[in-house]
Amino acid sequence: MSAAASSDEYAERELYAGDDPTQISDAELVAAIRVLGRMTRVLGRLETGLSFPQYRLLTLLAEGNERSTAIAQHLAVSKPTITNAVEALVELGHLHRLADTDDRRVTWLEITPSGTRALERANSAYVDRFGPTVRAMHNPATFVAQLREFNDVLNAERERSSNRAREATVKSRQE
Repeated sequence: MSAAASSDEYAERELYAGDDPTQISDAELVAAIRVLGRMTRVLGRLETGLSFPQYRLLTLLAEGNERSTAIAQHLAVSKPTITNAVEALVELGHLHRLADTDDRRVTWLEITPSGTRALERANSAYVDRFGPTVRAMHNPATFVAQLREFNDVLNAERERSSNRAREATVKSRQE
């Protein structure tokens, strides 16, 4: 058995709780959460011309226009955080506010060409910083696929939570 193989086997024994590779120990979960926190801090410190909340907002709006209230919920941040990010991005010319023609209370947000360019510059900075790190991993494609799966699970949890909140609101209005 090669040294690499025995090292890999040891890492697997340490990572998983017991014989079931679908289970991890609480200690390993905490270690993974710390890595995510470290990665978030690094992302926040990179000079991209955008704060990380602004980056997340532009990323969401690059997929299509959205109501500002829905954005706060989608990004799981407070309304003041979104308001501050929106104000700064509008001032920079990266976003437009659009009035809803059917409901004057609703404001839609739209990314501008300048916002698209800012998002592309930020993406390039993130790839420059993390690309070599991820590509140095044993299996970067698996890592990226697992991050996508993690994101999908988070989105499903958020959707379930939103549905429960809507149902509770409807129920309270009926009472």
